[in-house]
Amino acid sequence: MSVVPQGYDPVLLNHWLWYKHQCHECSPSEFQVLFESIIKRLDPSFMPVRPYGNVGDRKCDGLLFAQDGSVVFQVYSPDEIKQKDLIDKIDEDLAGAVQHWGDTLTRWVFVYNVRRGVPPDVARLLLQKRAEYPWLELDQWSSNALWEKVKALPLQARAEILGAPNGYEHLFFSHLTTDDEIRHHLDAGSFVLVQDLLAPISLRAVSQALAPGTPFGAPFFVRPTCGDLPWVGAAEQQRQMVKEVMERARDVVPRFSVFSLAPIPLAIHLGFLLSDRVEVDCYQYNRDTRTWRWPSRKMSSDTGFAVSGLPERPTNDPAEVAISMGLSAPIAAEDVHEAAPGADLHIAVTVSEPGVMWLRSPKQLQELARVVRDLLATVRSRVPRCRALHVLYGGPTGGAVVLGQTINPRMNPPVHLYQYSQQTFPRYQLALTLTEELAL
Repeated sequence: MSVVPQGYDPVLLNHWLWYKHQCHECSPSEFQVLFESIIKRLDPSFMPVRPYGNVGDRKCDGLLFAQDGSVVFQVYSPDEIKQKDLIDKIDEDLAGAVQHWGDTLTRWVFVYNVRRGVPPDVARLLLQKRAEYPWLELDQWSSNALWEKVKALPLQARAEILGAPNGYEHLFFSHLTTDDEIRHHLDAGSFVLVQDLLAPISLRAVSQALAPGTPFGAPFFVRPTCGDLPWVGAAEQQRQMVKEVMERARDVVPRFSVFSLAPIPLAIHLGFLLSDRVEVDCYQYNRDTRTWRWPSRKMSSDTGFAVSGLPERPTNDPAEVAISMGLSAPIAAEDVHEAAPGADLHIAVTVSEPGVMWLRSPKQLQELARVVRDLLATVRSRVPRCRALHVLYGGPTGGAVVLGQTINPRMNPPVHLYQYSQQTFPRYQLALTLTEELAL
């Protein structure tokens, strides 16, 4: 499945520009060195091959050994493309590779760097060669295709190939001279995740909310195309995006600041992907002040939660459990029954004064996480044969992300998530089921 763009990444853009510059300006031998630098990081078992005496290079610029045979790479980067010369080279190199490497050769990859594509007869020749060598897998990588492989590499590997962009030294600590400076930078920094599916989120407001903390690099946008895909497809896109940023975070610090305006099932799924194994600070948009910054002055905030409907004693009967959480508005028992008629138990989590402005402090999120963790532990203890959890959540997106963090796919049964709409029946519609397949 293809993944939609995650937003503007200035470090990645710098690497792309430098890569394109090298492809445009480098000599044939310099492009081969660039290719080798990339392929060695894609697969450390790659073996570069150099001409030797009157033996030459056996029509091989590089070799990979696979379980079912060997892969030969042939690299071509002419200063000026000539169709006949290119056709002759492919013809000669492929025939020579088959002759020299014999039965061990299972795949031949033609890597080329040309400015505006190859002439049509070259493409036709490659098709003809596939018919001529049906037992051999023939492939071709353009410089653009090679970049897509570079782009997927971790930041550290890309920096080793293309350098560390000026102005982003904070990613590599090169501007920090003492241990105290590095420690302070790590303590104050975080990766910023922006999930703005329902409305655009101002990056200036994000920066103000983080102060005096600092972001590591550009914000990472989690934007699955949920309007064009079913829920499961959007969740899979989101999983791929978060997987990428988690891999990037391992190079620096696994701390995240999350700003979400998204449908509740996808906000919960985002927290589910992050899990409680990494440090996450969730922010909530304040409709009155139009800011993401938590109130600086002390305000009364409701940290009291009431949990009702828990079974008083353990049962070994198979059962499904519905959990309603009415933080922004109460959730009627009838809505729960209509959405999950197969649920044997209904557990309700409520607050004394639900409302759209209920969330005023990160302490409420901490307490919410504790309450949900205890609730899930109690369900596992008293309903050990629970087959499914039905979660109907009516609350802020910051709380939805925290809720998702508490759900461990290996410790809990499948968790069904519902999307609310006043105009549907039932008003809570099944959207997404959290299982190990949708986790990282």
